[in-house]
Amino acid sequence: MEFLDEEAFEPGGAPAASRGRGPRDAHRQILARRLVALGAVILILILIVLGVKGCLNARKQRGFENYASDLSSVVAQTKQLSSDFFTQLSSPGKLSELSFRAQISADAGTAEGLLTNAENLDTPDELKSSQSELVQSYELLRDGLAGIDSNMQDALSSDNAAAGKATNAIADYMRYFVARDVLFAQSQSQIDQVLSDQGIEVDGKPAKVPDSVFLPSDDWLDPLKVRTSLTAVAGTNAVSRGVHGTELVGTTVQPGDVALTAGTPATVSGNGPFRLEVQVTNGPDNEETNVLVVAEVTGGPETISGQATISKIVAGGTQTVAIPLKPAPPAGQELSVQVTVEPVAGETLTTNNTATYQVTFGG
Repeated sequence: MEFLDEEAFEPGGAPAASRGRGPRDAHRQILARRLVALGAVILILILIVLGVKGCLNARKQRGFENYASDLSSVVAQTKQLSSDFFTQLSSPGKLSELSFRAQISADAGTAEGLLTNAENLDTPDELKSSQSELVQSYELLRDGLAGIDSNMQDALSSDNAAAGKATNAIADYMRYFVARDVLFAQSQSQIDQVLSDQGIEVDGKPAKVPDSVFLPSDDWLDPLKVRTSLTAVAGTNAVSRGVHGTELVGTTVQPGDVALTAGTPATVSGNGPFRLEVQVTNGPDNEETNVLVVAEVTGGPETISGQATISKIVAGGTQTVAIPLKPAPPAGQELSVQVTVEPVAGETLTTNNTATYQVTFGG
């Protein structure tokens, strides 16, 4: 039949054109399937990456949240330690000397434990620098309480000279708490900023480190404040019955015999060497021994300190003690001279134990 093209079919009945397109279609189908499979693999990889990233982000966020929570716990314990320590120091009640010292030692041990807790915080990398300052602040807290503890036995001694020196040392160790509070505040500010940058929240609010001020008042930097508190300890207060107390009667500067009056500036002529002569009177009931008198000159290039001990003052008696001022105070400059009679064991009234004068030397 003429309408049938002989080349249109080949033996086997398959159209030549169809046979020619078959391998290309199969190739395209295989390629398409491969592309679909590749797309699926890529999609799966993307999902895996997103999933891993999401898990890492969640883990990172939990790390910040846990750090903030654990640090808040340490701060709460620090606040409690401060309250316990200074409440006890202010009002020891009827504790014996032995019990009082045991409590101070326990507080020092608590500070050591807080340092360990601070060191063991699981810290995110972004907070490493702030964490270092935080740990340093707790090292200062530990060292301050350890120093106070080591001086407490002498501070409670009936030897007034030894007690005075130990009390001064305790007041100096209180300064560790000032440095600790400053360093903690710096660390706190940095940590709060990082927590804010990371969007960390607690109970729907931005996470923040609680404030922590260990030293409640600068009054504790004054040895007289410390000594007054320690005289209330039962073991110290029971040295003997009756009234215990000393009073700063007057101060003069030699040479020149210049009498000093609080609130009235004085000028001392000459080039020195200068010394203070301090009159101290004793209460009516008890003889006192080893009464420590301390002087401090400030306002110049350096602080000038001196002290002397009155070996004995009979009940109702008065003694004068000389305190050399070395090195010589700078000439022509108004300086502040503070003189303090350290409270004796059992003394509770100390407002008359200290005086501050304004003095110009070599004028």
